[in-house]
Amino acid sequence: MNFFLKRNLRSKLLITLGVSLFTGLITVGALLYYQFRAFLLHQEKEILAQYAHLAEQSLQVEHLLTPNSEYLKEFADKTGRILNCRITLIDAAGRVLADSEVPINQLGMVENHLNRPEVQQSQQEGLGFNIRRSATVGQNLLYFSKLIRVKERNAGFLRLALLAEKTNRMLRLSQYYFFGGGALVLVISAALVLLLSRKMNRHLQEVIGKARRIAAGDLQAQIRVKSGDELQELSENLNEMAAKIAEYLEKSARERQELNTVISSINEGIVAIGPGKKIMFFNDRALQLLNDTLTDARDKYYYQVIRSQHLNFLLNRFFEKPFFASDEIQIEKDRTLEIVLTPFGSENQPRKGVVVLLRDISQYKKLEKIRRDFVANVSHEFKTPLAAIRGYGETLLDWALEDPNVNRKYAKKIIDQSLRLENLVSDLLELARIERLQSIQLTPFNPNPIIQDVLGQYAEIAQRQRLKLVAELDAQERQILGDPEMFRSIIANLVDNAVKYTPEEGDIRVLSQINAKYCTFSVKDNGIGIPVKEQERIFERFYRVDKARTRDIGGTGLGLSIVKHLAEIQQAEVWVQSEPNKGSSFSVKFKLAEGAG
Repeated sequence: MNFFLKRNLRSKLLITLGVSLFTGLITVGALLYYQFRAFLLHQEKEILAQYAHLAEQSLQVEHLLTPNSEYLKEFADKTGRILNCRITLIDAAGRVLADSEVPINQLGMVENHLNRPEVQQSQQEGLGFNIRRSATVGQNLLYFSKLIRVKERNAGFLRLALLAEKTNRMLRLSQYYFFGGGALVLVISAALVLLLSRKMNRHLQEVIGKARRIAAGDLQAQIRVKSGDELQELSENLNEMAAKIAEYLEKSARERQELNTVISSINEGIVAIGPGKKIMFFNDRALQLLNDTLTDARDKYYYQVIRSQHLNFLLNRFFEKPFFASDEIQIEKDRTLEIVLTPFGSENQPRKGVVVLLRDISQYKKLEKIRRDFVANVSHEFKTPLAAIRGYGETLLDWALEDPNVNRKYAKKIIDQSLRLENLVSDLLELARIERLQSIQLTPFNPNPIIQDVLGQYAEIAQRQRLKLVAELDAQERQILGDPEMFRSIIANLVDNAVKYTPEEGDIRVLSQINAKYCTFSVKDNGIGIPVKEQERIFERFYRVDKARTRDIGGTGLGLSIVKHLAEIQQAEVWVQSEPNKGSSFSVKFKLAEGAG
């Protein structure tokens, strides 16, 4: 392999083509030889089959059932002379009854022929063929056996044999032709390849020489090869490459300017400060984030541009000892920036510059505060019922367990607080499941039966609190786009909210109104109402207008948040209209399905 790899391209090409041609000729010659051999054997088999058919027509088969040696020997000899082949008659048990090449008095010395391959094949298929050396006559023969049946039973076998010498002679002759012709083709091909490779090598040397000049910087060098093949295409490509390199060099300044434009347009601020503490590069976003009014900060010292004392302190430390740093700085009361300092410069340069990356993370900070508030609210909501359960339990253990009037009262309070915890956990899990959903398949459905079903579920509670709970819906079928179960949850939460915050003798109405392509559903009550300043936050998690009243009625503070998320995921809108002491109206607007009038 090393010998081959060290050769030049021309030698590699000659060796590869020579080996390929030799292998191909050997393979094709062998395939042709075996195809020709199969053809000859098939022809001999067809001839023997015709001979066997003619011989069978002239044979009196009853002599096979009751062997007549004189008749059978005469038939075998006569037929063998006519057909110029060896004839053997065999009974059903495999015993040789007559053979054109064996005298009658020597038949007893001939072994049983039932296990001969051609006899076995004819016994199973009716006809059998085989090529092998005859143990009787000591020569290679082509054997053909035919099963003879009389009255639906095997009478014996008629076997014909031809000397294989003629076939073998033709096969040997074909070998000479095939491999001799292949050798001639190999020699001619090698000569043609040698001539072609010599011309190709000359063109290749010209391409290599001009390519070296182009690599050395001579972009005006032109390669002229008119071979009409891949080498000509390669030379043309190299000429084109040289022209494009010159064009690319001209474009480099413009591309650098375009790169500066792209960097200036990204959302992060970038400031590059050189080892001399002067600003080498900046984008407009950096000046915006730093609240700087300068229009050009290039070649100015960084402390003339950057007003943040924290950032200037980090940069001062960096230039004392370069290091990678990441920190956060407060620019304004509600504005926080993440800064990343990255040194740059070559290894042999004693002083390093710094790239300052500025990213506004005010929104992330706001989201982090919301998360912390959420955790605090959840902890508080769990702590209150857990403290109550513990207090009631300790009271029962201390003195009230034996007092039947007190223990039932406290046990009921423990159950109420447990139910409150259970409702809180269920609402949290439901809210988490909804928030994980990215999108759903909106399907058309009729909302009226769902609303009637929800009102039926709250009818007993409303009657117990002496509330009037009615639905004022369009009697016609109106299909909307959404999810039926999510729609049920929205209506159930709004009705549950109205029932909890409407005093006795109050009215709760569920209405639907068709408007163009939308259907608006409203749950109206004449309950305690919501102050205007509280309405913006009413859909936040755990937000309550009257915290004490909400806990007394068993609210978790999550119902309206669930309603908001369910509406958003169904591409619906939700809002509230309310006045204190006059009541509230919560509305949800869904898209109508196509074809809904």
